[in-house]
Amino acid sequence: MTNMTSYAAAFASPQGGDTTGAVRALALGRLNSTRKRIVAALAESGQEETAQALVSFLPGKGSAWRPETGLVLSAYRNQQHGLAALQLAAGCAGMGGSGQITTRLETAQWLYLDGWLMAVNGHCGLRADGSSIVIDSDLGSATYHNSAASAASNENRWSPSEAALGPWTAFASGGLSPRYVTVSGLHHSVEGFPWIAGTPPLAADAGRASEGLQRGATDGPISSIHQGWGVIIKYTPVYGAWVASTAAGCLLIDPSGTHSAQSGSSFDHPGLIAIEPPECPFFCGEILVHECSHQQLLIYTMVAPLVTNGSREMYYSPIKRAHRSIDRVLTGAHAVGNMIVYYATLRHTMELDQRSQERFDQHCKWFSEDYRPALDRSESLTEAGRMLWTSLCETVDCAMEQ
Repeated sequence: MTNMTSYAAAFASPQGGDTTGAVRALALGRLNSTRKRIVAALAESGQEETAQALVSFLPGKGSAWRPETGLVLSAYRNQQHGLAALQLAAGCAGMGGSGQITTRLETAQWLYLDGWLMAVNGHCGLRADGSSIVIDSDLGSATYHNSAASAASNENRWSPSEAALGPWTAFASGGLSPRYVTVSGLHHSVEGFPWIAGTPPLAADAGRASEGLQRGATDGPISSIHQGWGVIIKYTPVYGAWVASTAAGCLLIDPSGTHSAQSGSSFDHPGLIAIEPPECPFFCGEILVHECSHQQLLIYTMVAPLVTNGSREMYYSPIKRAHRSIDRVLTGAHAVGNMIVYYATLRHTMELDQRSQERFDQHCKWFSEDYRPALDRSESLTEAGRMLWTSLCETVDCAMEQ
């Protein structure tokens, strides 16, 4: 078995190596292990046909680090095995896979596919052939087609041929990453990832809140995200694969009215980042690096625990302005360290504007005065955690010296 501590430097920052292959392999491994759990639960409950269909459903060549696979686990944990099977099939189909599955849901649920929500209930079926995905339930039917594909990345983007049976609309971002931007109408959530509350209404057309939504209403925020990606590709290309391998989609957060950019990530929604994008493309690039740093760390912690179990260490986290557990402090420090490297790389090719310089200075202060003293003296970091932290500090030091 591979010693995952050898990957610590690469997951610390992209300066330590390319994690793209590891991300894809670990995500696919997680998908397959989750499939086994659901198949066993279905078989145990007498749903042998559905279980076998799930076994036979082939994933495509796209990355399994996508929100669908996290939502599968959420449904499984809630013992909603029929929904878990359907959501896993949607994930495999979204990867460009093929197969078909039928199951029954006792209550109306939301099914997620590439930024879209679809209301499903009763007798449900999903069939895919790599170029189209058809989803049926007692609430209606929808066909999704591959509207954009990158031969270089093997990634697809799916859109319904007609109005979707759900309240969200997904638009192409215009770049490789994130592939899509979903307009959700949700606001930032301080302690949790913003997500739809409750189950769908029983009326087949009651969930069409997004029908008729025009792209023009969201051109500004989507353009900001695309420009942020453009900054990374042009000025900090080392972060290109870092972002592209982990940001499958973006959930657009409605403006808070505070004129401050908000963002978030969640282990239950892998590959999906939530952003209230700022107008400044350099700030938006920073946010992409920030959230994808969280994504990279989420992936690494699946196979390499960074903090010892039962640790009660608490330290001040300046990014949250509160004392947090050691694992959360490490998560914040990891993101801040990479934002420092991002800005240090930017200033090699340009003079930072005043606000970018202020953010850069703030991140440097947080890292040196709060995060570094705390994590340097921590006794709770595992071997992988210590290696990751040491590598990140060396990368930050090197970036600041250049």
